[in-house]
Amino acid sequence: MTTLKDRVEAEPYWFLRIDLGNGVVTPGWSNAARDKLPWFGLPDVMTGLRVLDVGCPEGFFSFEAERRGASEVVSVDFDPGCIRRFELCAEALESKVTHPQVLSAYSLDPALLGTFDLVMFFGLLYHLEYPLMGMEKVAAMTSGTLLVQSFTLETAYLRDQSLARFRPHGVTSGPKDNPIHDPTVFWEPNSACIRDMLDNVGLVKIEQLTGPRPVLRQRIARRLRHSTWNGTAQFRAQATHRAAGSPP
Repeated sequence: MTTLKDRVEAEPYWFLRIDLGNGVVTPGWSNAARDKLPWFGLPDVMTGLRVLDVGCPEGFFSFEAERRGASEVVSVDFDPGCIRRFELCAEALESKVTHPQVLSAYSLDPALLGTFDLVMFFGLLYHLEYPLMGMEKVAAMTSGTLLVQSFTLETAYLRDQSLARFRPHGVTSGPKDNPIHDPTVFWEPNSACIRDMLDNVGLVKIEQLTGPRPVLRQRIARRLRHSTWNGTAQFRAQATHRAAGSPP
């Protein structure tokens, strides 16, 4: 008989570390519970919310939304492997409200999926060849709040100017002890660029959320006029005309 542990170990790749219970934890290299969840702006109480998780990988944030009371969570990712692993996790966690499906961010359409009280757009913007189009698509799905997180490249003396570096061949990513080449990272926007994209697509009440405090060495380096560094930025923004999310 194939056990849950066997099924998890049979998967060649995991991105997110997810506790599935009974001592089984997916071997992802990203610990979202520790490194992401405290900073990404999820409401403590999500009772009754209709939620969209764009770029869901194995579903950590979808399951967290369900745990906090969301009544429906639609989770999309372009990678069938991610959705397969999501479904494995959903079965193990006995998820009742998540609906994973293979779908590109460019294919998001309110006529297909409806609108949502909360849209989560984490870790995907910089993977898109056309990031502004992606932002337009997620904004169109948002009838309430949009949460965005992105990898960034910041420059000390140009902090308030919208800038983005194009990476034609991707970047080195993954855990420090086992780095991998990721050719799907196309852009490194700065925080100002993300803020201005949110403004451009018509969202309002845009606020940058607090992230983890850099260590002392990083704080000193960032005071140097010509220094640049990679980091992350998290934002919360609101639909211009707020309304309850609704199915198509």
